[in-house]
Amino acid sequence: MKKIFAILIMTVFLTGCYEEFRNDYPYTTVAFSTATGGLSTAGELGRTVVKDEGLKLDIGVYLAGVLENKEDRSVNFTIDPSLLAGKPYELMPSDYYSLSNSNTITIPSGEYIGRLTVTLDSTKFLNDPDAVSYHYAIPFRLTGTSADSVNSDHNTKILVVKFITRVEGFYNHTGSYTTYDETGAEMGSGSMTSVINASTISLDSITANGILHLYGAGYSMNYRIHPDNTVTWRKLPNPPPTPVNLATEYNPGVTTDYVSGWETLSAVNDGKVPAKSLSDYTYPKFGNWYSANDWGWIQYTFARPYRVRASNVFWWSDGGGLLFPTDQYVEYHNMATDTWEEVPNPVGYGVEPDKFNVTTFDEVITDAVRLNFINSSESVGISEWQVMGIGDPMTPEERPIEDVLPNGSSTWNPATSTLTLNYKVIYEDATYYTNASSTLVWRNRIRDGVNEWRR
Repeated sequence: MKKIFAILIMTVFLTGCYEEFRNDYPYTTVAFSTATGGLSTAGELGRTVVKDEGLKLDIGVYLAGVLENKEDRSVNFTIDPSLLAGKPYELMPSDYYSLSNSNTITIPSGEYIGRLTVTLDSTKFLNDPDAVSYHYAIPFRLTGTSADSVNSDHNTKILVVKFITRVEGFYNHTGSYTTYDETGAEMGSGSMTSVINASTISLDSITANGILHLYGAGYSMNYRIHPDNTVTWRKLPNPPPTPVNLATEYNPGVTTDYVSGWETLSAVNDGKVPAKSLSDYTYPKFGNWYSANDWGWIQYTFARPYRVRASNVFWWSDGGGLLFPTDQYVEYHNMATDTWEEVPNPVGYGVEPDKFNVTTFDEVITDAVRLNFINSSESVGISEWQVMGIGDPMTPEERPIEDVLPNGSSTWNPATSTLTLNYKVIYEDATYYTNASSTLVWRNRIRDGVNEWRR
């Protein structure tokens, strides 16, 4: 009984303490929320409307300072174009939208949020090509309130609006393809499974990032969905391939004629580059002491051929027995003759400190590259050796694509959000071609920073 009595006393005591913390603040304030809708700058709110899913959106203000709002609170606002100074946005034309109230937002009694509805014009806004990106903005500034104050830290909000179509989003892509030579004989076939991303470019068109089993900027297609739900397309030009450091991207085998026992051969492609060339032991280094006046070499051997076009060397010296080379040259493995040859028309072969010394040459297709070096009086040190190039096509379908042509009907099914595509792929400088059939089923989209999945 004593325990029960003690618990009751403690409960009353704690309840009393809790009630003290539930009192209203001495004043009330209103403010915009800190939500950004996926944008990266505070004070900006990105919002997206979807064609055929409604062209209305709300922007809200919040009330703070009371546990229970027992009265309507009015919040006055104005459209303030000066807020866009220095911003990458254009003031949305006033005839592109309407507001549910021209100057006031009401926070109703019993609620803590007041909403202003923005309705976009279905003709002017949706037919403006700039409206498919975060281009147009409505800059709001709170100017007064029937509450005690407006929070000066959150009294403005730049509402940035764009539209998308229901076709935008990520698709589960499946299909099959068969490649034929110029006589119609089958060269090979395969299946496709990937995820394709489609973005709105106009009211009836999207751009997507994949062809066959290939995807990325080099395989972009613009698709137009016609009123009868048939689909046509245009292939975008192949961008020039970007060379990468093959020595770190594709994990080649690294060999040498000799490395000192206290140095590290794998240091040449570990991706770690010091600030300086002289006596910087921040990272492991390659050195071949004692090899004075002897030619040494390092070799990268790849699992497949690549198109190689440059060699970049960050030389290293300990100030004594390991110096920069007095001569050097780069060779490649000629796979046709199984011989080593110097790269054609080299330009560079520099020996400057504290930087990569770049040597460019005519592109070669090879599976191995060798750097040869010598110092007439001492040995040679290397911190990092980059070999720049791009992947050579390993299958016929990886060849650069010249065009994609219709090969049967292609359609959009709005009931199932499915693209069915039948096409023929023509390759650059090739006589063979590929016939393919793809099915793309809508999976999800990211809108205003929120991932919306297919129901």
